[in-house]
Amino acid sequence: MTGSGISEQRSETSEFHSEVRRCGGGPMSSVATAQNLTQDIGALLAPGEKWKRQISAVHRALTSDKFEYALPKLKWSRVKAWFYGEARRVNYEEVVALRELRAIEGARHARLKLAATANILAAHLAAEGTPLDSRQMRALGRLAGTLDLSGSGATDGGAQ
Repeated sequence: MTGSGISEQRSETSEFHSEVRRCGGGPMSSVATAQNLTQDIGALLAPGEKWKRQISAVHRALTSDKFEYALPKLKWSRVKAWFYGEARRVNYEEVVALRELRAIEGARHARLKLAATANILAAHLAAEGTPLDSRQMRALGRLAGTLDLSGSGATDGGAQ
């Protein structure tokens, strides 16, 4: 079909052009985005666990009444399809929920890491004979959010 205007080359907007590119730039399909987000969230919610527990943790978080962007009718098998990149399509609301959940869980883990670092700092200073006073402990507490700096690992529980 010479001159028909049909090209055998990929266009900039074709779905085939939207490949997974973790290191490079370029567009990603919504399926690849959902796969990356689901795997990231699974690793945050259930670190070191096998895929079934990670998928269950993501599903539980996405369907929780406490989560502002909850997807109450979401099926476990749908989350599994995202996890493995097997979904045919991903809706906008689903991608938004996944992005919000990743942001919430990422922030929660960052606060926990900061609290652990603050505990280590306080322990080192106490071992050197210069413990932090109550004002300095409160300042560290504000930096770490409303976290318990006693080392018990308790949080404010408002992550979801």
